[in-house]
Amino acid sequence: MIYCLTCNPALDAIYSIDEFNSGRTYRGVSARAIPAGKGINVAQAIHTLGEETVAVGLMPEESRLLYEKYFDRSNIRHVFFNVPGFVRVNVTIHESTAGEVTHITGPGEKLPTGMQDDFQQFLEQYMHSGDLWAISGSLPEGFEKTCYQKVIASLKRNKIECLLDSSDNALKFGVRAKPVMVKPNLVELESFFGEKIKGIRHIALRGKRLLDMGIEFVFISLGSDGMIALHGSDCLLCNAPSVKAVDTVGCGDALVAGLMVARKRKFSFTEMCRMAVACGVSNALHPGAGMIDQDEVWRFMEEVSIEAV
Repeated sequence: MIYCLTCNPALDAIYSIDEFNSGRTYRGVSARAIPAGKGINVAQAIHTLGEETVAVGLMPEESRLLYEKYFDRSNIRHVFFNVPGFVRVNVTIHESTAGEVTHITGPGEKLPTGMQDDFQQFLEQYMHSGDLWAISGSLPEGFEKTCYQKVIASLKRNKIECLLDSSDNALKFGVRAKPVMVKPNLVELESFFGEKIKGIRHIALRGKRLLDMGIEFVFISLGSDGMIALHGSDCLLCNAPSVKAVDTVGCGDALVAGLMVARKRKFSFTEMCRMAVACGVSNALHPGAGMIDQDEVWRFMEEVSIEAV
């Protein structure tokens, strides 16, 4: 089983418009509202690839019913720890004329620090040896920066492999617990090391530093340029096939889903990379985060080019 942890879910409001200018009123705009959050996006993509998954995490109680109905329609198992308030709202504006995309992210409600211990105990009842966990996204305000570090330590005690995909202090402290896999993007990698990183070899050197810290697999996502992946003595540049993107929101989450499924199926390191990049490319062709097509993934896997760095 693959568990996908989300501690900071969101409702994604997506607007499509010819051209956006501030200060104007737009009526009749095409819009969608999708329950989301990085781990939720990962679970959606894993489900599409045909693997059993469970979406687990914090859920503001005023928004719980919306998410339960969403998962029930998608036939995705879900277990939530109730917290007060409403889910945060993110807004994405697609401009067809200029091809621009604007993202506005909202904050979640601040939670009592003491709630973190109760949440940790809640998670531990779902930790079963041999499962895989993907830990994705930010922490809610009020939780300690060591939250993911403690979760990963508990997973390791229960002989569970996990992947960490986060940023800022949640990533810095989470890495200290030595998850099996980490997936920073370039911005997150620069923040982690506190420096501007330029060029493939510089990225590879910083990825090697993460290996030296005890991480077994390091996957650095580079957007449309693909990914740099490190494992043991291997360092691979994985180039994504060129496509005309429809929506790039959630491509990194789809990439994580590909890694989790490939690991579950015991793919080789190279094939893990191919599936991950292919999932990211498929996501870019569909509106909505974590929305992929399984047939596209198999096709794009053949088109991902991989070279040693």
